[in-house]
This record gives sequence, structure tokens and C-alpha cells, in this order.
Amino acid sequence: MSISGTHLLVLLEKGAVPFCAYDNARFGSEPEWMPVNLLQTIVREARKLQTALTLVFGKKRPPVPIEKLVESTEHAKIVPLALEKTYPDAVLVLEADEVTSFTALNGSFDRNIILRLTRTNLSSCAALFEALAGKFRRLSIQLVGVEYFTQADFAVYERALQMMADSLGAFYREGQAVELNVLSDRMMLMGMRNCDAGVKHFTIAPNGKTYICPAFYYDDEDSFIGDVKKGSAAKPVAGVEFRRAPLCSRCDAFHCKRCVYLNQKTTLELNVPSEQQCAVAHMEREASRRLMNELRSIEPFRTIPLIPELNYCDPLELIDLPPRGVYDPSSDPML
Repeated sequence: MSISGTHLLVLLEKGAVPFCAYDNARFGSEPEWMPVNLLQTIVREARKLQTALTLVFGKKRPPVPIEKLVESTEHAKIVPLALEKTYPDAVLVLEADEVTSFTALNGSFDRNIILRLTRTNLSSCAALFEALAGKFRRLSIQLVGVEYFTQADFAVYERALQMMADSLGAFYREGQAVELNVLSDRMMLMGMRNCDAGVKHFTIAPNGKTYICPAFYYDDEDSFIGDVKKGSAAKPVAGVEFRRAPLCSRCDAFHCKRCVYLNQKTTLELNVPSEQQCAVAHMEREASRRLMNELRSIEPFRTIPLIPELNYCDPLELIDLPPRGVYDPSSDPML
């Protein structure tokens, strides 16, 4: 089995928890577990090639043979709320509608939490952040359905970012080094740090096939890029690398996920982001810039380079192309 990346996501069952911008219609259904012999192959090859493993769980604890195999090797776990007490050291995925359970979470500045938000949750974004305060070291907000965001949605999210920036600034002034991906990441980055699905990490599904990321598996099981059973697990996907994204190369929203699944879904190109992705990334960048300016008098912000102010919110404005969504027949080389 050949693994060209440095990281593998392994879905232990078809109903594994969705933790990014995609949904899994099978989540919570009766588990269909990855075969033990397949997992053994993955673990053996990952050890041999020193490839990092992240195992993604569903709502139910795996059978003993799978769990024993899992615990026999170094790995990270991603789990839903249902398994939070079973695996307290795992990365915890929360949905906005689980807010009533947030108070029951143990206080911890060591935990990593992923909070998934939809359009209908945007107005509650800042309140959800406050409800989780003191229960994480790093909180990663993942927007689900961003490709459907309207101007009204953007306005709500922009206000929520400002409120969360105020709260995050208070944490920093108190000396608490917590992270909120949509605000703190850009302040600390000097270059692009994208998702890198299909370049540095890949997903192996319970069927033994390899995918760019879980979203491709749940969207279309035939969209695999490798097959563990046939000895070809993963290799970099053409067109995904940052160097093949001319639009992104002129942008300094370094924290942007540049989600290749959403790229393909909205623009039919793996390396061309949608207008909505760019708009969200630049709103977050601007909120980070303002927060950083306010924190300039404290460490470590005294010495970190400031984020420059921009006069645009879409990098497409930097190049001489028609606006997104506007077809110009005079520029079509096929006519």
C-alpha cells in the first residue's frame, strides 16, 4: 500500500461524525464498521511509513476487536458528543442544537472542540462561543452550507465575529492563550495554511477506498482516488495544490480552508474557491486585523506583524476578469 501524504483520516464506520463543511446522512444510523483486517492493514502501513492517523468515530463505541486495534497504535480521535465521556482526550464535535449539553462539559483548557454552525445558527454564534468559554484550548468553528449564504447571512456573521473578537480579546488580556480558528489563526500565520486535503492528507472509508476527504465519500462513493485492497491507498490529486490556484496565490487570508470539496461543488474546479468562501475568509481576516490592533500593547502581539488593511473583500477584484457569476461571451476562447 502506497501512502504519499503525511496524514490519514480513517472513518471507522459509515456513520462517522461529520466535522467540517459537509453532512453525513448516515450519521447516527446503525453502524457499518470498517472490517478489522482492513484496519489492521492501515495501522501496519501507517506505522511502517510513519504516517499520522486520525480516527473518526460515530455515535457508538466500536466493537472490542476494533477498539483494541485502535488503542494499539498512536493516533488522534474525532468523536461526537455521544462519546465525549468515553474518550475525554478526543477532539469533540458539537452541533449548535446541542447547546443545552454544553454546560455539562467539564471545564478544560486542554480540549480541542469543533463547533458546526449552519445559516440558522449564525445569530447565536457569539452566544455559543460564550457557552463554551472555559471548556477548550482551541475552538474551531465550521460553517455548514456556506455556499448558500446570502448578503443578510454575511451581515449576521460579521456582527458575530465582532462580538467573539471582543470576548477573545478579554481572554488574551487575562493571559489565557485560547484559540478561535476564525480569529486567532490569521493573526499568527505568515503564509497559507489551508486544509490540504488531497495533498497532505487523505481519507480511507470503511469500503477500503481512499478519498480526497470525507465529503467526497459521502457525496459519491465512486469518487475514490485509491483502493487499499489493490495496494494503492493515496497519492496527491492533480490540480489541488496551492501552486495551481492562481486566484488564491494573490490572497493573504492565510487561514482560509480553501475547501476543495466546496470548490468543486460551487465552481466545478478543485482549486477555484466560491465567492462565498472568499467573502467569509475576508470577513474573518478583517475581524482578526481589528482585534490585533486592539491587542498591540500586550504580548505576544507587540512583536507580531500587523495585518494590513485592504480595500477589497474578494481577491478576484485584483485581476482583470469578469465578476463572479457573470458570463462574458467576448472572453470565451471557444467562440
